Amino acid sequence: MKGFAYAIAMLLLLSVPVFAQEQVAVLVSDNPADLAVARVLAEKLDATLVVTPWGTLSQEAVEKIEASGAQVVYVVGGEVAVPDAEEVLDVEVRRLAGRDRYHTAALVARLWGTAERAVMVYGYDEEGIQEALEKAMRMGMPLLFVKPDEVPEEVEETLSNLTCREVMLVPAPLMMRERLRERLREKGVEKFNETQVDARERAKRAIERAEEAIERAEETLNVENLSYEELDGRKVAALRLLIRAKRHLEAAEDAFEDGNYGMAFGMAVAAKANAEAALRIYEGIIVGNYRRHVDDAEREMEHKGARKLGWELAEEMRKHGFRMRMMMQEDNNTDNNNAPAGRAHGLGGR
Repeated sequence: MKGFAYAIAMLLLLSVPVFAQEQVAVLVSDNPADLAVARVLAEKLDATLVVTPWGTLSQEAVEKIEASGAQVVYVVGGEVAVPDAEEVLDVEVRRLAGRDRYHTAALVARLWGTAERAVMVYGYDEEGIQEALEKAMRMGMPLLFVKPDEVPEEVEETLSNLTCREVMLVPAPLMMRERLRERLREKGVEKFNETQVDARERAKRAIERAEEAIERAEETLNVENLSYEELDGRKVAALRLLIRAKRHLEAAEDAFEDGNYGMAFGMAVAAKANAEAALRIYEGIIVGNYRRHVDDAEREMEHKGARKLGWELAEEMRKHGFRMRMMMQEDNNTDNNNAPAGRAHGLGGR
């Protein structure tokens, strides 16, 4: 009987919103999805919002938290996105971290206790996330992420916990809206509102974002002046991801020309994600899935050797329009990997 009473008491406690009298800060990385969710939470808590570069806990962020006088820090995102908070911060840390951005947003939303309405958007639609963020903050509603054709299980559970009956959907060009509505109706959502989306314009903007990300990565990796001797697992992994980004961008541009704006949008989103992953790996952030990319690259280098692998990378990058110049030391003979010898090997591009 005592156990039952305790369980009821805990359920009641968890159902009460956490917004109390504590001095609170919200710490989050600059990942657009996590940052949007954290901004909504900080607004609701009247808390100080502190942003750190993804994959790090910067000294500047630590100092801002200390200056805020916060007694409690809510960390939005996992150890990969915001590492070491529990060890570094000398305050109570409450981490809100799911398996992915969908799960993390759902965990944050549960802090509302109850909410009749929620805002939903595709978790990788940056334009849509900003629009959804504005609506969520203006109306004091939780922000949740869905996939183009699926409502993640954690999101469904959160809607039930919140007893949410109304959803405002900010659609993406590739979103299967009727399928999502049907699924949400099964979970008790009775009313739907959708904002208007210009699929062509959103796809165009996604392509532009991808182009900008690829250009940043190409410049940072300095692909015009790489040397065989400098290649390592980190650089090879970054180059592989940059090539993948360019392939996705080309597919996005082809789809756009064909008027398939949903496909164009999806491919552009993937292109941008790969270019940004290349940048992070090159800059030394080797955690989570990034570690796997680097491990794969190191095995490839061990098998092929730096010169042969460098030649292959240069050839592939040339096919996708990159200007890449693989430098090597003076050598009158080719090595065992059959890579060309000489002072430099230039491969044209744009």
